[in-house]
Amino acid sequence: MKKQTRREFLKQAATLASATILSRSVFGANEKIGIAIVGCGGMGFAHINTLLSLKQKGVTVDIVAVCDVWQKRLDLAAQRTGSKPFKDYRQILDDKSVDAVCIVTPDHWHAKIAVDAMEAGKDVYCEKPMTHWKSLDEPKRIHATVNRTKRVFQVGTQGMSDSIWEQVSELIRAGEIGTLVQAQAADMRTGHWGVLCGCERDIDPEAKPGVNLDWDMWLGWRFGLAPRRPWEPARFFAFRIFWDYSGGIATDWFPHILTPLVRAMNLKFPKRVTASGGLYVPEHKGRWEVPDIFQMVVEYPEGPLIHLMACLGNSWGVPMLIRGSKATLVFEGPGAVIYPQREIVGDVPRKEVARTRGASLEEHWLDFLNCVRTRQQPRSNAELGYYVMTAIHMGIRSFLEGRTMEFDEATQTVRPAKPVKV
Repeated sequence: MKKQTRREFLKQAATLASATILSRSVFGANEKIGIAIVGCGGMGFAHINTLLSLKQKGVTVDIVAVCDVWQKRLDLAAQRTGSKPFKDYRQILDDKSVDAVCIVTPDHWHAKIAVDAMEAGKDVYCEKPMTHWKSLDEPKRIHATVNRTKRVFQVGTQGMSDSIWEQVSELIRAGEIGTLVQAQAADMRTGHWGVLCGCERDIDPEAKPGVNLDWDMWLGWRFGLAPRRPWEPARFFAFRIFWDYSGGIATDWFPHILTPLVRAMNLKFPKRVTASGGLYVPEHKGRWEVPDIFQMVVEYPEGPLIHLMACLGNSWGVPMLIRGSKATLVFEGPGAVIYPQREIVGDVPRKEVARTRGASLEEHWLDFLNCVRTRQQPRSNAELGYYVMTAIHMGIRSFLEGRTMEFDEATQTVRPAKPVKV
């Protein structure tokens, strides 16, 4: 017994020593996490202000570097943070003070910067969408790189930090609403969407390619990220209306509403996706490449079917809900309410599910920073991002090609769907 106790003691001591060494090699409890912000536009400054606020509240985090291709934005970010300015993100990757990179660039740069950062040993907070819509190789590569390098990766869908998605996921698993049948969510808006409704009034004449702005680097044509084009202010200031850099409202809004549904219902890759839409707002016609009305129907192998809608022309909302064979789960009130189908289950009272944690950009960063210390993957991780980007990729292709797309899980590729046999 003494010999066995000694062996167990030595084993426990070795385990503790390894854990201590590992935690020291990553981060101590009071060691500051150095963040580099790549992209210092409006959303970039939202991240800067959030991190500065967290630092003031005692969170051990510091912005140690900022990066932008436009000197004006770079100077403003450096002044706001007191950090080192860089014009090329690759210079940041060699900086030992940078522990994590926050990517706030146009979509077509997300995957390259994310993979390069992880290969350089940096953790990554990447704004949504996780990748550009055109190729599934990008989300696939990010997911594989995360698994191989063991880096922490967070997608910037901050609504995922709402506890309600975790809470209802457990209830769904427990059979509270029965077999999953259908779900729906929408983002409906009117008014000015960045500079998209009136590019000219928001273009800053101080942006001068070759003088204070690296237009070629922004395009990324040398890296095969987008075609080489002459300077066009609208492409820089309103990149979301161009297919080369974005998928419009499909990639800007759908990650926010599809990701929580995928998480709540424990879904993975879709089976089929059909999409439709167009340009219906008169002032967008002839200027936008992407639709201002867009909808997708996403079918999963064993159900459910998810209907996603987006509109930039009318703000009348559509309730976010999940329909099951026994009840309907509606996201409202304290978090969610389960309304039973009384014709199925009898006179059962409705059930309210109150969230225990609200969502915010600050809460999303706290989750990421905590995971940087613990080496766990955060709430909006690369695996979820891969599932969501697969559906969005299929939806945009369906819209552009005028046909339903289907996913082959064996090869993880997308192809036009075969006719359904009736």
